[in-house]
Amino acid sequence: MLIYAALAHAAGYSLDVELARTGFSGAVPGLDAPEVQKRGHVRAGVLVQYEMNPLVLEVDEVEIGPVVANRFNIQLGASVDVSKKLALRAALPLSANWGSTVTELQADGFGTGDLSAGLRYEIVNDKLIGFGAHADLLVPLNAAGMYMSETSPRFLPGISFAAKPGDLRVAADVGFMLRGPVVTQQTLSAGQELTAGVDVSYGLLNDKVRPHLFMLTRVGMESAYAGRASAPLEVLAGVQTKLTKEWGVDAYGGRGLTEGYGSTDLRAIVMVTFNKTPKEVRVVDDTPIPVFEATVSDADLDKIIEEPEPEPEAPKELAVVTQKEIVIRDPIQFAVGTDKILPESQPTLDFVAKLMSENPDIQGLVIEGHASAEGTFESNYEISRMRCEAVFRELIDSGVSPTRLSYRAYGETVPVKEGDDAANRRVVFGISHRLAPGEPNPGWDTNIVLPWNGEARTIPGPALPADTAPRERPKTEHLDIDESKFEDDGEK
Repeated sequence: MLIYAALAHAAGYSLDVELARTGFSGAVPGLDAPEVQKRGHVRAGVLVQYEMNPLVLEVDEVEIGPVVANRFNIQLGASVDVSKKLALRAALPLSANWGSTVTELQADGFGTGDLSAGLRYEIVNDKLIGFGAHADLLVPLNAAGMYMSETSPRFLPGISFAAKPGDLRVAADVGFMLRGPVVTQQTLSAGQELTAGVDVSYGLLNDKVRPHLFMLTRVGMESAYAGRASAPLEVLAGVQTKLTKEWGVDAYGGRGLTEGYGSTDLRAIVMVTFNKTPKEVRVVDDTPIPVFEATVSDADLDKIIEEPEPEPEAPKELAVVTQKEIVIRDPIQFAVGTDKILPESQPTLDFVAKLMSENPDIQGLVIEGHASAEGTFESNYEISRMRCEAVFRELIDSGVSPTRLSYRAYGETVPVKEGDDAANRRVVFGISHRLAPGEPNPGWDTNIVLPWNGEARTIPGPALPADTAPRERPKTEHLDIDESKFEDDGEK
């Protein structure tokens, strides 16, 4: 906020004083998010902010007046995820200064800041933590003497981190501003800097509303770059909101707590963003979705996935049979991070088994396991596989013939609501084959063996025709082995 006379004399030089710039990564202004979404995900937007007294002249600890009294700043930018790990981005700032009271140093007027282009790379993205790297090149656009742009390119690499215990999120970002020295006529030089930010937020209403409290600072790293002008510190608070699946609006406000160039008496920010993720159907990164224990044909599966019927109203009963699906009223609940079915979901599974008994024309039921985008792709796939297998076992244990059931895991690849983790963690019961009206039912073996432990069970019919030979468990013949044939130096 306040600045020594030595730095004020640098007004004859181009110097970028902006403290809160955005990389359109989903994080608050001044920080980067370590996570990348999905290939083809686009995030574009505009940030509008007002800054009061971001540059003030002080001589011998006496305030002379503002060099930049008011600034209206607009930042336009976009980011696109070119893979699940890598995102590219670009941004252009535009600013207008007015109200300077220091005539010989005033820089009122309109100009452009440095054009930035860069990338983000996701290193780790687990359910509880995220870690990534980023780098941006800032190219001068020659807003000379207006404290918006500089005369030589700058390079800003950095690392970002996020801890995500539940709905709480703690994020941190550290960067290194690498540039040639901006030498003033006095003893103070603006050179390489350490930039940093910390953010704490909490998701509400399925993460549609997320309040934030965050801090931004930078510190000069050269010995000549010292004093209170070298370490501005600002604290801001605000909220991110998701108005729709694609549109979001953020609003923040705050002020500087310490003196330093770029630190304000007041900062107010509004940011509007647009997010678009391409639909994914069965193929991710050119690799088919793996199949587990499925007996349904690819043609039938295409109908289930690509031609879904309109979503029916929530059934009044625990579940209801439609033409292509058994729709459950309440989602199947599991213990966090496991495939253990919670007791409150047992009545729903019992009801699904009852519907299968009452509707013998349903010859094929596909249990689909889906996960949210939290965690790694591999862990999400594995948890969805484990959970649909657990439901598969439970339905057989409840009397459904295993010849009528199959299961498939989709991980995070088929979301129903982008960004809504609760809705995307789900089990779906798709009907893959159903007898036509009047078509005779071939029946199934009513004497079964549980595949996972060999226990014999009798389940409801219709039974196989009488002339159908029942399936028998293969017998293992006893072999008499002459162990002496395997002896070798005392080893067997």
